[in-house]
Amino acid sequence: MKTMRVWLLGVILVVLTGCASSTAEEIEVNDDKIPSIYKVIGEKKITGTNSSIKNDVRTTEITYQKGSISEEEIVEYMTYLMDEEGFIPTADTQEVDGNLVNQLGAESVTDDHIVLVDVTAPKDFEGSVVITYRSGQGKITMNE
Repeated sequence: MKTMRVWLLGVILVVLTGCASSTAEEIEVNDDKIPSIYKVIGEKKITGTNSSIKNDVRTTEITYQKGSISEEEIVEYMTYLMDEEGFIPTADTQEVDGNLVNQLGAESVTDDHIVLVDVTAPKDFEGSVVITYRSGQGKITMNE
């Protein structure tokens, strides 16, 4: 009986920490489903996931194995989101702590909400790439 409780607690913790499968075709954030890296460029090893809700904004962060995603693959993924899924650039590329950060946004399926996708990659593309998906209240404005 004790083994069953420990197993059940383990399953609950895994679900609550926001696991992401390296072969999932979509990332679900609230009611929105955003195509994953897997759907666009194929399977990449995930080394970390984190999901949270803060100030009514749901966030899912996925970290990919160091050096496994190239600059060309990031461009391909972001281009797909813009061309096929209606995302637009919402911020200029920024350099933060030696990383390049790009942001795309789109209207959410939920009224008066938006979805943001931040792609953070080291300038040399030798480190881990982190993709952060957020959904919450707001309006999309194109970066000018």
